Amino acid sequence: MSQYLLVVVTQSQRGGSPAQRPIFNLPIECTQALLEIYIYTQYKSHDDATLRYIEDASRRFHTVKDVFLLGQASKWAKAKASALRTELVKKRKVDEETNAETWMPSKKWREMNTWCDYISHKIDNSKELDADFNFPKIHLMSH
Repeated sequence: MSQYLLVVVTQSQRGGSPAQRPIFNLPIECTQALLEIYIYTQYKSHDDATLRYIEDASRRFHTVKDVFLLGQASKWAKAKASALRTELVKKRKVDEETNAETWMPSKKWREMNTWCDYISHKIDNSKELDADFNFPKIHLMSH
């Protein structure tokens, strides 16, 4: 299964513009580092070189693992983000009702896009702040 994991992650991350490429490469780097750890730990014996390889792969994994935090949000974090979304949508509706008469259609469209981007950004930040990798299997890798 590990032979196909990197290929699957790589193919699932295809797309996006050249400017988005570094963001798409982070899950690939994380998966590659995790697979290197797995492969090196399967050796029957280790010397200083293989231990350095494992430490380097572990360091790279821990550096980029945060790319998966949004998917690691707990039920509590998702519920909190949902409540935040509801609150922000209410604020957007109040803003729209307050300014609806003065906005031209193009201005209204721009404001709606701005609000959507703002809400999406806030929700992602909320989930990211409340998510963590605090579970034993990640910690056990250091041993």
